[in-house]
Amino acid sequence: MSLVVCSFSGWVQVRLATNPDPTDEPRGVSGYTFALPGEPDLDRILRTSNPVAPRSHGPPIGVFVRSITIDGTLVIGHPLVGAQLDLLGEPKFESVNEVMMEQGEEPLAPFDVQLTQGAFRLQRPALLDPSRSDATVYTVPRALLEPWRAQVTLSTAILQEATGSSDPVAFRAARLALLQADLKTCTDPVARAALGRRISELDITDPNDHRTVSMEFIESRHYELNGPTALVDPSGWLAGLDTFQTFACDVVMGAWDADALSAYYTGTLALPTH
Repeated sequence: MSLVVCSFSGWVQVRLATNPDPTDEPRGVSGYTFALPGEPDLDRILRTSNPVAPRSHGPPIGVFVRSITIDGTLVIGHPLVGAQLDLLGEPKFESVNEVMMEQGEEPLAPFDVQLTQGAFRLQRPALLDPSRSDATVYTVPRALLEPWRAQVTLSTAILQEATGSSDPVAFRAARLALLQADLKTCTDPVARAALGRRISELDITDPNDHRTVSMEFIESRHYELNGPTALVDPSGWLAGLDTFQTFACDVVMGAWDADALSAYYTGTLALPTH
């Protein structure tokens, strides 16, 4: 028995309204995130690729396998290094204004992981109730939701990993300068309105403001991928994959960028083989 561990990281897009706005608020009114002029409504979907209306100077959206270990030993040049990781099924954070769970701790659902690299494809979901594949966060007992609860801490560690800096105030100030420069040469009225709104938000420099403090929030979640496995592996990169066992997936999200509606996403996917 061996354990293949894929370590992944990258930026994800999450276009969602924030408290005290209702969860389904489409534009953003009283929270600190907004749909800008010219953008479609907010939809709460966490996107690991193909971002919707990506904002200028935001991070590139995409999550990829960065390294592979087998039984704890780093494997240089493993063919799965560089594989794209996606979450399928339009996952959303299900807090419902803290009705389901406290904000930040709420489950991300559905959680259906896919790895692709050329002709290779591996896909497997985590099911809240393995006996009911159609079960959702709204239909299962609270006890089944608890394992999906995030652990929340406050640290600049993920911000440092993602950006090379541990200073959220400086990060936002650098973005502000770029947008102010753009505004000087922008002539399109819709684009100018969007830049103006972003600039007004980034002008809020209080280090204790939620826009800044949220860059230090770190949410850690653990999932057991226990649903049906789909594997296309023509070159045998995961020969002997044991689909009778669950696959452990640990995910950490941080460096929340309220301006670009994005966050840094990193973690591991453990794949047992025999």
